[in-house]
Amino acid sequence: KQDFCGHQSCDTLGVADIGTMCDRNKSCSVIEDEGLQAAYTLAHELGHVLSMPHDDSKNCERLFGPLGEHHMMAALFIHLNKAQPWSPCSAMYLTEFLDGGHGDCLLDAPAEPLALPAELPGQRALYSLDQQCQQIFGKDFQHCPNTTEQDICAQLWCRTGSGEPLCHTKNGSLPWADGTPCKADGLCWDGRCVPQDALKPQPAVDGGWGPWSPWGSCSRSCGGGVQFSHRHCDSPEPRHGGTYCEGQRTKYQSCHTQECPLDGKSFREQQCEKYNSYNFTDLEGNRLEWVPKYAGVSPRDRCKLFCRARGRSEFKVFEAKVIDGTLCGPETLSICVHGQCIKAGCDHVVGSSKKLDKCGVCGGNGSTCRKISGSLNRSKYGYNDIVTIPAGATNIDIKQRSHRGVRHDGNYLALRTLEGRYLLNGDFAISAMEQDILIKGTILKYSGSMTTLERLQSFRQLPEPLTVQLLTIASELFPPKVKYTFFLPKDVPFSKQKAKEKKSANVIRPMLNSQWVLGDWSECSKTCGSGWQRRSVDCRDVEGQASSSCDKSLKPEDIKPCGDVPCPLWRLGPWSPCSQTCGEGVRTRNASCIDYTGTITSPEKCSSPGPPPATAPCVLRQC
Repeated sequence: KQDFCGHQSCDTLGVADIGTMCDRNKSCSVIEDEGLQAAYTLAHELGHVLSMPHDDSKNCERLFGPLGEHHMMAALFIHLNKAQPWSPCSAMYLTEFLDGGHGDCLLDAPAEPLALPAELPGQRALYSLDQQCQQIFGKDFQHCPNTTEQDICAQLWCRTGSGEPLCHTKNGSLPWADGTPCKADGLCWDGRCVPQDALKPQPAVDGGWGPWSPWGSCSRSCGGGVQFSHRHCDSPEPRHGGTYCEGQRTKYQSCHTQECPLDGKSFREQQCEKYNSYNFTDLEGNRLEWVPKYAGVSPRDRCKLFCRARGRSEFKVFEAKVIDGTLCGPETLSICVHGQCIKAGCDHVVGSSKKLDKCGVCGGNGSTCRKISGSLNRSKYGYNDIVTIPAGATNIDIKQRSHRGVRHDGNYLALRTLEGRYLLNGDFAISAMEQDILIKGTILKYSGSMTTLERLQSFRQLPEPLTVQLLTIASELFPPKVKYTFFLPKDVPFSKQKAKEKKSANVIRPMLNSQWVLGDWSECSKTCGSGWQRRSVDCRDVEGQASSSCDKSLKPEDIKPCGDVPCPLWRLGPWSPCSQTCGEGVRTRNASCIDYTGTITSPEKCSSPGPPPATAPCVLRQC
């Protein structure tokens, strides 16, 4: 036995991380052995691993009010309400944890059923009162014989075997073990002495599903929302050890799939804008406006509401889940459902395989547009026009490859509206980091200037014309290497203009010291689940040669997590009956490869080396 002690006391009974059930390195908990009462501590810490907070946490009290100290997740355990051992807050957190796919590692069937004892722990001297005392206080203790009427079954008092008059108890509430004999012919149950007949085994009642509820309200009024239907395991409820219902508890379908009016704002942008009314300010007291943040967000967090302050790098996570039906990102058609990224088509239907063609037409064949491409390899000091992209253009891709792999070669992409307002790298101010450029609900992704391949990309239709420019501040020793492509509807006129340069009195001197030179990100190491992307990060001087004089504290990351949808996994069916009624036989079970939607898919998509064993020896009894 080991007594757990903190900095100030030794009252700790268990330790566990929150929500780490399927994390191989953090799914364990540590429980102090204090006899049969450790079962409650074990259940409490298991609740934490399944994401349940304490019942007195701010979130629980905000949603459900004071929950008292009689549920399993009470911070200070007093006495368990066995009629409702888990609070409604615990039920909500567990449901969201499992619905979000965070407990999928629990879907495999156990290799062997766990046989639980049929008798209660206090029955037939499995754990006598003296043994219960010894488990908690040590081998020299025994039960205090002079128990008051009110403490029978309710409070366990113990003393040393030497006969000292002082009796001990623990935790404020330490009932006798269920099944401990009490009074003339009674047994302890839930801290009370009840007649033995009250504890006779009842026939098990297996649970059955009730009817599906009507479809709920749609999460969106247009653009592809989601609505849910639920059913409960209450026809009948499982009782007396009966099995719980298996199968889907919730189902969902797409709704309101018609396109939204073109008001210039994406659905995620509208959700961020809601927080403008909260009057967040910067250090100077200026009111902040919030827009969606995509750059730098891990794929596993795409369905959280990340918002950044307009024109700034500051960001906040305002919601753990965006509203159902929100796109997972600007470059995908998948949508968020219950905080998970789920495949959808351009018709806004979950599970649909309809895609946008290169022209931006849903389900089209690419015949309604033409490809526009061009390049620029000469420029003069200042801003040089590359191309003006008309409204309606799709699949825009503009690249500027640095000269000889030097990150700061003095050539930078810039973006300007027809009214002359710069959206990127205007006024000779260079944006070094990756960022999203928001234009009336459409996102242009900018790689940042800290890469050897500077890039501007957009996958959706451009809502207004934009002029792409090249800002040149270097000499002719560093010529630009710009290439661009986009697709334009055939009925939209287009003509290439001659390059223009804009002089400026401002001067930016080219970098004269060594810099970190970044390569392109590799493809994700995995097509599903959590993988990694890598890129080269090399220290180079202005001539492009290897150098060791870069500031190591400023070295950019060369690896980042990636991934979108969960990987398929093996789901095991129940074991068949043993092939022999006596002696050694064989039992079998089926294994199916299940994707993230619960659909059976091809076995090769599941992880190697294949499904767990489908056969196992069994012995019901000796012949």
